[in-house]
Amino acid sequence: MIAKGGSSPSPVDGLSSQDQEQNNHNKSPSNHQGCLDQKSGASRPVHAPIHKFFEDVDWDKSAIGPAANWDSDLRHISRFLLADTSPAVLFWGESSTILYNEAYLPLLGNKHPGAMGMDASEVFPMIWDQLAGQIAEQRRTRQTETCAGTMLLIEKNGHLEETYFDWKLIPVTDDEGEVKGSYGIPLDRTLEVICSRQNDCIQRLSRHTGTANNMKELWQTLLTGLSYNSKDIPFALLYSMDEQLGISSAPSKPSYPCHLEGTIGVGADRIIEQEYIDLSCDINGFAPTMLKALKCDSLLILEYDDPSLHKLLNGLGLKGHELPSEQFAIIPVKDDGRIAAFMVVGLNPYRRYNKQFCEFLQLVADIAAPQVSRARLSEEVARHNELARRAQLDRRRSDMRFSRFAEWSIVGLAVIDVEGKVFSILAPKLHMMRIDTHSRQILYANDAWYKFSGLSPADQQTLSWFDSVVPEDVDLLRQWQRRVLYEKKGGAFQIRSKEPFRRGHMSSDHRTGICACYADLNELNEVESVMVFTMDISELKWTEQQLISRSKALEESEKKWRNYAEHCPFGICRTDGDGYVQYGNKAWFSFYGFKPDEIPKQPQPWLPWVREDYVQPCKEFFAKLQRAPGLESVEFQLVNKTYTISGGDKTVTNGAYVVATGFSQFKEDGTIDHMDFWVTDISGQKMAVKVLTDKMEEAIRSKTQQERFMDMISHEIRNPLSAVLHCSEEIIESIKKGSAVLDWVFHDNAIRDSGKSGKEILKKQISSALEAANTIVYCVQHQKQIVDDVLTVSKLDSDLLVVSPIPVQPMALVRSSLKIFDAELKMTDIKLKVVEDNSLSTLGLDWVLLDPNRFLQIVINLVTNAIKFTKTSKVREIVVTASAQTHRPFEIELGVEFVPQRYSPATPASATSAVPDSKDMNPESDIFLCFSVKDTGKGLTKDEKALVFNRFSQASPKTHIEYGGSGLGLFIARQITEMLGGEIGLTSSPGSGCTFAFYIKTQRCEMPHCSPISTEPVIRLSRSLSITANGTPMTSEEEDDEFPLTLREPSTPRPEESPLKVLVVEDNLVNQKVLCKQLRNRDFLVKAANHGRDALDAVRDRRWTEVSDEENPFDVILCDIEMPVMDGIEFTKEVRRLEAEGELAGHVPILGVTANVRSKQVSGAIEVGMDGVTTKPYRIEELIAHIGGVCTRN
Repeated sequence: MIAKGGSSPSPVDGLSSQDQEQNNHNKSPSNHQGCLDQKSGASRPVHAPIHKFFEDVDWDKSAIGPAANWDSDLRHISRFLLADTSPAVLFWGESSTILYNEAYLPLLGNKHPGAMGMDASEVFPMIWDQLAGQIAEQRRTRQTETCAGTMLLIEKNGHLEETYFDWKLIPVTDDEGEVKGSYGIPLDRTLEVICSRQNDCIQRLSRHTGTANNMKELWQTLLTGLSYNSKDIPFALLYSMDEQLGISSAPSKPSYPCHLEGTIGVGADRIIEQEYIDLSCDINGFAPTMLKALKCDSLLILEYDDPSLHKLLNGLGLKGHELPSEQFAIIPVKDDGRIAAFMVVGLNPYRRYNKQFCEFLQLVADIAAPQVSRARLSEEVARHNELARRAQLDRRRSDMRFSRFAEWSIVGLAVIDVEGKVFSILAPKLHMMRIDTHSRQILYANDAWYKFSGLSPADQQTLSWFDSVVPEDVDLLRQWQRRVLYEKKGGAFQIRSKEPFRRGHMSSDHRTGICACYADLNELNEVESVMVFTMDISELKWTEQQLISRSKALEESEKKWRNYAEHCPFGICRTDGDGYVQYGNKAWFSFYGFKPDEIPKQPQPWLPWVREDYVQPCKEFFAKLQRAPGLESVEFQLVNKTYTISGGDKTVTNGAYVVATGFSQFKEDGTIDHMDFWVTDISGQKMAVKVLTDKMEEAIRSKTQQERFMDMISHEIRNPLSAVLHCSEEIIESIKKGSAVLDWVFHDNAIRDSGKSGKEILKKQISSALEAANTIVYCVQHQKQIVDDVLTVSKLDSDLLVVSPIPVQPMALVRSSLKIFDAELKMTDIKLKVVEDNSLSTLGLDWVLLDPNRFLQIVINLVTNAIKFTKTSKVREIVVTASAQTHRPFEIELGVEFVPQRYSPATPASATSAVPDSKDMNPESDIFLCFSVKDTGKGLTKDEKALVFNRFSQASPKTHIEYGGSGLGLFIARQITEMLGGEIGLTSSPGSGCTFAFYIKTQRCEMPHCSPISTEPVIRLSRSLSITANGTPMTSEEEDDEFPLTLREPSTPRPEESPLKVLVVEDNLVNQKVLCKQLRNRDFLVKAANHGRDALDAVRDRRWTEVSDEENPFDVILCDIEMPVMDGIEFTKEVRRLEAEGELAGHVPILGVTANVRSKQVSGAIEVGMDGVTTKPYRIEELIAHIGGVCTRN
């Protein structure tokens, strides 16, 4: 239970039971009396803290209820309890609610203050079964009951300690004699119980160890005796030490080997790692502490968290909660001053080490010490007896073994005296003989020796030892004979016999043997005879010679192949299974930049030299070799290495490439023995492939550009030719009609068909003829522009273009030449602004020397380009800026990036040849004239900017279709600029327009007295495909829906059939207008569309022709193929799709009209659904015939 005011700490926390008892005696009983009389309301001062705590307990939560409801028996007994100076506890009621006094607090430990008012079964779970039985018996008998030897774990100083108590339970009865509670008085018997337990262990230990006859039994009985006291010694390790190396000895290099003899509290599966330890080796673990304990000759107590114990306990798998004890003792077991063993003992986890425990452990060591001496003595006696028995048995066995050896051994033996009498002959089977020291004759030799030497036993009396060897080895025998006789030293050496050796394919002229000779000495240490042993090693010798020969051949072969490998141009390398290099030749080292004398010490050291995107294939290549044998190859590029070839003034650089081929050799166990690699430089092949690929791509690109250029030239020439042809036909037709009108005019009659006067009709025909003639002029000019561009490029390629500078006024020349764009600028609503920088006036550039034709070609090409890409923008503005500098301008000054120069400046023709008084012009120093053209067009991407200055190149393949042009203008401008000593460049980004800028080198000059060159523009530009024939803007609302009356001769009747409805789809407005007029003159109903999208809208819109849903709005469609927005091919596909889906009724004939005459384009148009294709230029009558053909078929 918890006090109402919070937990109250015990006033006696941290005091021992003796200190607490002394405090209790010092207190006056009056100080402990409290007042619990809630009914009377009387209250007395409370002096002791336990009284204050008692009153603050929340008794409402207890089984006995609030203090105000207590009966008088409970109040009286509680006051008595608090006044009692001896430890006491009250068990009240059926639930045995406990109340206790201040003296009882040390027995509760950390259970106070929560135990007050709780049920006894919760507070004393360990002894409650015993107490509950006694309390129940007391309620029945109403007598005082006792409980003996109850054990409680009480926390003292942060540790749980086992305590033993005898309980006296006094019944508390009411007036009727009923037992309402038990007054418990505990009696501490802890020391008595522990002493009894330890004494019993000592007695058992003495009895058990007295029965041991040897050290092994002693250690087991010692552990058995200790195991009876598992509470005080729950854990023990017993290590014996080598009795020959006691701790008292002091060797130069002490060694303390220890063997684990047994354990207590540790399973057998955990002691394997700690079975043997050497205290002299374990310098960082348990050993230093152990040695300290042994040398100080006393018990050593260690706490569980001592670092010296970690290795020992961890080796047993004991960590954390698995530790059996909190304290460990090291107990040395001595024998005559020497340490015979030591025990690592885990102490009782519920009793702290104290004097009583020290005496118990010391007593254990004292009991074991005399038993060690006794057991060792017993062992020594038994060992001596056993040695004597074994010596006798060994002698018997030795005699038996020697006899058996002599009988069956392959070595022959003979014992012969100096007179030649044979004492005994034992096992005469192999190379053994005895030689007399005086005659040097053979006294005895076995069959194997005779077989080796090739001698006969019958000649034994006449044979000498020297007769058994070849003459070359006789001196060797004499040398060894003298050594044996005079130095009495034996030894082994190699000899050759005269007997040849033959065995299978093996053969030799001599037999070879290992000969060993020894002196046979008597008791006076004199040589009686010489013992000679010979072992035939002829087969081994032959094998040795073969090995030497083959090894030499292998060395020669290895030397040859190593020399080949070192000088091989291919890289050769050998690694182990992990990629560590074992060998590499010079070529291999050179590939990766390693030093020849430094083999890399890392696996696969070539990987850092491989380019990043090839690293993974190289790793996979090596992994394949690690998995299975066989050849594998991989190509990769090396980093920081290039391969360069030069030809003339051109140098080509490419990466360095190699191909590596590998082979892995596996052992019988499946592991890799080694890997061999061959590395070949294929940079040359890669360079050849690169050059061939570049040439092929260049050829394909050149072919594509040529085809595109031819298509463009064909389109640009045929389109104007078609318009020229039509206009010519229109002029002829107009003149014919004009002649007819004159005839009618002279007859003074009005034209019947039109109701107009002859004058009006004649004026209309003349106007039509004039318009057609103007159109012809503009078309011819357009064609001339294309031809001029082609001719200019041809002259540039042939170095025939001449620069002829003359005195001109540059700004007047520019302004007058830009007037040719006025009509087109007005039609497209583009503002053209010319800005003159102050530098022109500052430098006084009124007259300069330059070639006006070449200069205007650059300006007009740039302005034409700007108009072409600006007319479709929302903001249409072009700014031409002119400036001058005395130095060659930088890119940052003009705000552009110059294209690299490809041509040298041209040597100008005579700058003054056309000027009569050239000596008066006085040219000054060089001046750089700068011009920039800035537009608000769609801009260019980075890739497009790289193409615009190339020959036949435009920003994209669709640029010509959408904007027209030949792809030569900027190319010509670039070359002319460089010829004039300048540079050209641009800056642009998508959506922000373009800025083209260039500068040319010129010189100031004085105004000539008479100018031979007009200041009018030398170059004229025709924009015939964008403006009307007379140069006025052509709007889309220009009477396309009117059907003008056509003149007929009086005798020609009006055809009764309805006219054909024709849709003309043409992006070239000139061709569109001319063709529509020609068709209307021939009674066709004509509708015009500027591109495929307009035409598709017209086909869907039925209001124009007022036809039903079951009819087509047009009888035939004339469609150009190359158009912006939607070309003729896409338009045809869409129409055929609508017809297939039923959105358009029937099948409307589509006749393609194109200036491209290549068969591939014509067949492509037929395949997508066109009914026919007419190529430009064409005659109108041919076109009408073609229209009639496709209409008749459909």
